[in-house]
Amino acid sequence: MKMRTFLLPVDFSATTLATCKHAIYLAGQEKTRLFLFHIYPDQLIVPDSSIPAGIDSDAFFNVEFIETLRKQAEEQMKKLKVVVDGFLRAWGFANIEVSSLVTGGDPEWEIRRICKETNPGLIVMGTEGEGRKGILEGSMAEKIMNRVKFPVVAVPQSFEKDRIRNIMYATNFSNMDVPTLTRVFSLLKNLEFVVHVVHFRFDEKDEKCKLLMEGLERAFEKERLAGKITFNLVPATDKLDVLATFTQKYEIDMIAFLSHKKNFFQNLFSQKISKKDFFKLELPMMALHE
Repeated sequence: MKMRTFLLPVDFSATTLATCKHAIYLAGQEKTRLFLFHIYPDQLIVPDSSIPAGIDSDAFFNVEFIETLRKQAEEQMKKLKVVVDGFLRAWGFANIEVSSLVTGGDPEWEIRRICKETNPGLIVMGTEGEGRKGILEGSMAEKIMNRVKFPVVAVPQSFEKDRIRNIMYATNFSNMDVPTLTRVFSLLKNLEFVVHVVHFRFDEKDEKCKLLMEGLERAFEKERLAGKITFNLVPATDKLDVLATFTQKYEIDMIAFLSHKKNFFQNLFSQKISKKDFFKLELPMMALHE
């Protein structure tokens, strides 16, 4: 069986261990390489207007400082690999191997570059949610979800469950729903879970949604009869309240959605619910692409 690759951009924050544990769980017993990838800043940029007259601007490029960052990152990566290898031995995952890379550059650009080189089956990265400032948190996870063609799972530090039992798939009835849901089942085929397809119905007069949901039910009749998928039309007025109520009622462990190229969450909920609302839920999110 061909080995697949999970790419894990890490920043050695408290989120990193949660990300690694989640990646191991998602890999299951399938032969998988965990590629730990860290980017340190390799340039110090000072505006020309800030440089005193008569001072060479090259003096503000501190090579020694950047070399210190590189050495520190490499040392932290060695320690992280030891910890992850310990997890694998303790949990009996002999099918998983770990490799790593430390490089300088811009985080977004480097992640996109390494994706082209490694063709990962999944990208697993951390997110601290709204309001945090780490380079791999919140906004970076959003950018990567929206700009790469590979599935991305973003894991919040606060998520402590070691199992994924219930997945919410939010739909506004795209023609990509069937292939996207099929991809969810394929990516997580080693896990036991139920997908809860939901359309939040902000417009009570919209009768088309019933017919569209019935079409999805027919497409996944086999999975529905096996208890692997449910279909839900949920009346909604307050978006935060309906999200909290649904995720609590169905004990949701992960949110899956189709990430459109032009605009993150484009048309997902008729623009009633935004990406920021999902980050506030502090649940792992899986973004899939057309």
